[in-house]
Amino acid sequence: MTEIKADSSIQTINWKITGVAGEGVMLSSKLVGKAFIRHGWASFTYFEYPSLIKGGHQTGQVLARPTTALNQKKTLDILLVLDKTGWQNHLDEIDEHTVLIFNQDAGQIAIEDQAKIKSKIQNLAMLTLAQQASGRPNNMNIVAFGVSSKLLGLNQTICQQVLKDEFADKDVKILEPILKAFDAGYQAITTVVTPITPVARKQLMLTGNEAVGFGALAGGVQFYSAYPMTPATGVMIFLAEQQQKYPLIVKHAEDEIGAISHAIGASYAGVRAMTGSSGGGLALMSENVSLASITETPLVILAASRVGPATGLPTWTAQADLDFIIGLGHGETQKIILTPGTVSEHYQLTKQAFDLAEKYQLPVFVLSDKHALESYHTLEITEPITQISKLNMAENLPEDNSFLRYQLTESGVSPRSIPGQNHGLHLANSYEHDLWGYATEEADMTAKQAEKREKKLTTLAAELPQPKLLGPQQAEISIICWGSTVLALQDTLADLNQGGINKVNVIHFPCVWPFPTKGFTQLVSNAKKLAIIEGNMTGQLQQLIMRKTGIKIDHQYRRYDGRPFYSEDIIAWINQL
Repeated sequence: MTEIKADSSIQTINWKITGVAGEGVMLSSKLVGKAFIRHGWASFTYFEYPSLIKGGHQTGQVLARPTTALNQKKTLDILLVLDKTGWQNHLDEIDEHTVLIFNQDAGQIAIEDQAKIKSKIQNLAMLTLAQQASGRPNNMNIVAFGVSSKLLGLNQTICQQVLKDEFADKDVKILEPILKAFDAGYQAITTVVTPITPVARKQLMLTGNEAVGFGALAGGVQFYSAYPMTPATGVMIFLAEQQQKYPLIVKHAEDEIGAISHAIGASYAGVRAMTGSSGGGLALMSENVSLASITETPLVILAASRVGPATGLPTWTAQADLDFIIGLGHGETQKIILTPGTVSEHYQLTKQAFDLAEKYQLPVFVLSDKHALESYHTLEITEPITQISKLNMAENLPEDNSFLRYQLTESGVSPRSIPGQNHGLHLANSYEHDLWGYATEEADMTAKQAEKREKKLTTLAAELPQPKLLGPQQAEISIICWGSTVLALQDTLADLNQGGINKVNVIHFPCVWPFPTKGFTQLVSNAKKLAIIEGNMTGQLQQLIMRKTGIKIDHQYRRYDGRPFYSEDIIAWINQL
């Protein structure tokens, strides 16, 4: 097996498996990624799959390093092909050093096609092995895990424990054949590989969705309502599993309108509430985003981007919803938009979203995408998850019932009461209102209430995450990004700046709205050359920067085919600038 070195001290292993949906490709990938975590390595596990329950080309990919692994790479060390034609989609990812394991039970690769493959083909009857060892041909993906574990130098006992933990809730009659299938795959490989020495390290392997869920728990969420929609569904599934451990209710709503309505109601009643969806589901929520804004009801919303318009590519990634989320809600709707990239940011910013929503009484969006939300990341454990239960509400309300729910204040934040609180009576509805909440069409009060709500965005600016500078302070090229594109860029910095050459640094936006004009202009004030990377066709952040600062960015790299950015493609683009 060839070692690809990002620098003189980091060994990189890039593994991939292909098959058709239903063959367990995603499970094999998860197991390989988790096995590396158990060895003390970092891993990043990325999936590509069609919007089909069964059939269609599917892949799973694991990038592993002893230290950090943030994004998938293109050139493969190992490629396992379970189906007959899967290799055809990955010819540009394999070279003469790639180990290609072909499942000969799927058929034979034609001689003329073999000439197209740069690497040597090693045939292995993985379906037959699964049948002979476990009596179940559908354990072929477990055989593939065993084959991979041996090729990668992973410890057999550790990998067996990974399987035991993965299937801990299954009957022993199911687990035993699985372990036999794994052992058959492990023993089928006779290649001598230097074993990876396990290192003790406190870390988790989790998806971006799970990190959002952990962040919500740490932020004190007590109510989550949603209607399933890829790629946001993972948060609902994760939180539903936590109901026995935390004071939490998860509601599978009848649709997205119901989901956000339930969440607003729960928040109004006095609990920290959240909802989430993607694309068309968020479009259905638009009217109630305005409702949360005008009633000044705290609400956290996961906006999980995928390819549009309409249904688009339901299971592929994009960053094309930035303009949509900025404008979501009719009228001038106040909101915060956080844009986490790393798994740590998904946790931390979701946690912070609850505090911001409650303190400033407005909707807070956590805007992410399929690439970050459904991939498995490595997170080092540095702090315990603790809940926050104290509500930010007014106390010692006047006994003469003169409480003003929508009192005009310098900060824009009015005192808040919840149902049942003594002397906190008020009215909250979707109309413009006076100080008590009664509907009004009076011009002066309409203007004052609108101005009061807008003041919040100035008041809260100091608490928002500011743009981050990654890499050297000074560089030839400063690349701007937001959300998940930081994964590929941060993973590429070491390659780009080898030998002490400060070629590239990165400016990452973890929050785009309200736009952090001051923080951004300070970071770019000494930049020599500006470039920007986005996963959309129209350059939505680039346009926002121009609109808010007047700064023109001359170089841009955009991708809008449903695929994320690869390090190799970024390097090739930067070398042309």
